Amino acid sequence: MIAGLERGAVVLPGLDTAMAEDVWDGLDAAHPQAGLRMLLNGLGARPGDVRQWPAMPASDVPAGRAGMLSRALLPAAALSDWRRKTPAALDGLHRLTPADQQQEAAAIALVLRDALETQGARAALVTPDRDLAGRVAAELARFGIVADDSAGEKLAETPPAVFLRLLARAVAEHLAPVPLLALLKHPLAAAGLPQAACRAAARALEIAILRGPRPQEGLTGLRLGLARAGTAETVDLLERLEASLEPAIRIATAPEEAPAKMLAALVEAAERLAATDEILGPARLWAGEEGEALAAQLASVLAVLPILPDQRRETLPGLLDAVLEGIAVRTRRALRGREGAEHPRVFIWGLLEARLQSAETIVLGGLAESVWPRTTEPGPWMSRQMRAKVGLPSPEEAVGQDAHDFFSGACAAPTMVLSCPRRRDGAPAVPARWLTRLDAFLAGQGAELSEHSAVAWADALDRPADRPRPVAAPRPCPPVGKRPRALSVTEIETWLRDPYAIYARHILKLRPLDPLDQSTDAADYGSLVHAGINRFLREHGTAWPASAVGKLRAALADALGDARLRPALAAWWQPRLDRIADWVAEYEIKRRADAPPLAILSEIKGAWDLPVQHFTLRGRADRIEQRADGTFSIIDYKTGTPPSQKQVDAGLAPQLLLEAAMAEAGAFGSELRGTVAELAYWHLTGGMEAGEVRLLCKGDAGAIATAVAVAAAGLRTLIAAFDDPARCYLSHPHPALAPRFSDYAQLARVAEWAADGEADAP
Repeated sequence: MIAGLERGAVVLPGLDTAMAEDVWDGLDAAHPQAGLRMLLNGLGARPGDVRQWPAMPASDVPAGRAGMLSRALLPAAALSDWRRKTPAALDGLHRLTPADQQQEAAAIALVLRDALETQGARAALVTPDRDLAGRVAAELARFGIVADDSAGEKLAETPPAVFLRLLARAVAEHLAPVPLLALLKHPLAAAGLPQAACRAAARALEIAILRGPRPQEGLTGLRLGLARAGTAETVDLLERLEASLEPAIRIATAPEEAPAKMLAALVEAAERLAATDEILGPARLWAGEEGEALAAQLASVLAVLPILPDQRRETLPGLLDAVLEGIAVRTRRALRGREGAEHPRVFIWGLLEARLQSAETIVLGGLAESVWPRTTEPGPWMSRQMRAKVGLPSPEEAVGQDAHDFFSGACAAPTMVLSCPRRRDGAPAVPARWLTRLDAFLAGQGAELSEHSAVAWADALDRPADRPRPVAAPRPCPPVGKRPRALSVTEIETWLRDPYAIYARHILKLRPLDPLDQSTDAADYGSLVHAGINRFLREHGTAWPASAVGKLRAALADALGDARLRPALAAWWQPRLDRIADWVAEYEIKRRADAPPLAILSEIKGAWDLPVQHFTLRGRADRIEQRADGTFSIIDYKTGTPPSQKQVDAGLAPQLLLEAAMAEAGAFGSELRGTVAELAYWHLTGGMEAGEVRLLCKGDAGAIATAVAVAAAGLRTLIAAFDDPARCYLSHPHPALAPRFSDYAQLARVAEWAADGEADAP
């Protein structure tokens, strides 16, 4: 109709009028000219019927480039044309082969920045990869350039949409630590407080109860945590949070709810949470272009959501993501806080925006299979034959359109850079089929594309002037007066294996933070076992009740309940604790039948003053028993692997020996002063073999006395050695004897200097 009008015209950009008719008729759907061929066939026309636009301006694109690209992209039936030798029109055409996506973005930004050195020249990135576009925009910001991005940004990634998505996730996951903190630390979260006060309270809440093992679900778990470790600041934040999230939590408590009600409750909760002490929530949440776009989208969706059936609350995050999917918004948010506005000569275009536009320098970025061209999938419901039968377009038609965009884009600028990284998302990238064809065609012509220098520029941009040198191993030598004069028996082993950890903890006063949502590990399991057995022994002592197994099980169960663990974890550990109770009861019966103890003290603390060294050794023995012959037994419960006799003999596991030395010195009290004739580890796992007894020195009292004397002398030697002002607190001085876990290895940068061979000699 348009072509038949008196002043009507149909414009066919990028039409190859020089293609042979037999080739034209045999084009497949994935060819760059396939879409134009389909259009002309629908008009009943041939390429020869198309006239040149009469007022075409002179082009700066080197002559012959379009013809060269057309020959390189010929269909398989016409590849005999490649045998014809012609000069390759490679002026201004370059390849860019960066190592990965980040280097690709940095190199492209440098290409665009370099183009601005020419007065009046414009530069553009053309790509369907929005991730690449964002990376390039960020790299351009290093040079103070704000690119005009025609595609805008995804609505789902704007601040108010992210705030709503974080709120939906936090509610769906029962206010778990990670999503809750992500929500509270979002700039829009205020809960009726000044923004800075809300952020400070969120950090205090994090330190108080959200680091370490996950608390119980929901507000109940947060209240219980703050009952033990809360402050006025954190309690106030929790009360405000409860009031703000009340609509969403009320809806979420139902097994299922209408999606419209769920979304409306989420919006109401978001408005409450966004309010500050001065500004109402809606005024903050729906402000700016992104807020208006989000409000309009949610309003339109809320009108149609009533047709959906009731859903569980776990579906809310996915529902919100689906509602926001595929919507872009142009905002000025990226310019706030910057000087000036978008650069008038730097552009980022999508494939649609790049059609019929040109610049002096253009980079075609993301030329990798599955990106440009996109993946061709017919979909899960219909095969290719079924799609053709009902008249649906084939998936290859989309590839043909991508190919046409590539062909047109490569002919749109005097300086053209074709970019494909060697790796994408950690895996080797497959270059776009058009790049592979072009390389093969040029190889047959005895030519190749020149590699652009931007990769080398990007590599040099962040390279330090001198070769980087790993840091040397730390050698702190604090004044003797600042060195610790009291340690626990467990820290003596750390002092031997990793003195730097003692320095960091006791001299620098640094304490490691627990990770968020920490997995409850063997250390926590061991604490439960210790607490349960201690509870039983303090109640019954040397008296052995008739129903000892049941009472032991009850004591361990009470310890498990006091820990307030997640129900799933408590259910996982309960059978193991029951097996430990059964083993302990059975072994205790045999042990007491042979030699009943006169007294049992559990979890007893002591301190041993060494006046000559002005040093105090502290310790807490899991269990000390007074035997009938007046000697003592010291028992240590281990849920992990106990030290071997070899490690004890080498002085690397002196805990029990030092506790024995403390007992002989009366450090646990005068009533527990005497010779220790038995040292034992009870290995309590609760597994297939619930428990095992490991005696030190094979239970030989003489060997134990000798080992205790050696350990006490070794302690005095160690104290004297670190009282030498020249003695440094080295990190892992004996690499073969380094501890399995160290809270301060990152602080000491062990991985850096150890890899460079800079470890200190013993």
